[in-house]
Amino acid sequence: MLAVTTPLFRSVVVGGLLLGLTVFAPSFASRDSQVSSHRLVLHTVTEPAAIYLSAWRNGDVNVQFENGELRPITFRVRATIPDGCRWEGTEVLVPIDNKSFTYEYNDRLLSCPDGGEGGYRPTPRVGIVTVE
Repeated sequence: MLAVTTPLFRSVVVGGLLLGLTVFAPSFASRDSQVSSHRLVLHTVTEPAAIYLSAWRNGDVNVQFENGELRPITFRVRATIPDGCRWEGTEVLVPIDNKSFTYEYNDRLLSCPDGGEGGYRPTPRVGIVTVE
C-alpha cells in the first residue's frame, strides 16, 4: 500500500490514464458525429469602389458542419488598405433554416500611420448566405 501512495507512482498512473484517454477518446467521439463539407455562397449588394475585408474575397467559402447542423459563424479579417490604415472586417452569419444564413458585414478603422482617419469610410452591408 505504501507504493501506491508515493508521488512517483501516482504520477505514472495518472499519466498513463491521461495518455489512454488522449489516444482513445477521439475514436469514441467520431462515432457519434459526422462532419460534412459545404460551400457557402454569398448573396449581397457590393458598393462600387468599396473595399470589403471578407472571407469571400477569393470566391465562395468552404466550411465543415458537424452532423449537418448549422451554427452561427463569425469571420474576422484584418488588413492594411492602400492608404496605409489598418481595418477589421467582421461578417456574422446566423442560421435561418437548414440551407441559409442571414449575413451582416461591418468594418471598422483600427489605426492609421499618421493618427488620422484615412481616406476610406465604413461600408456595412447585409444579405443572405446559402449552403450548397
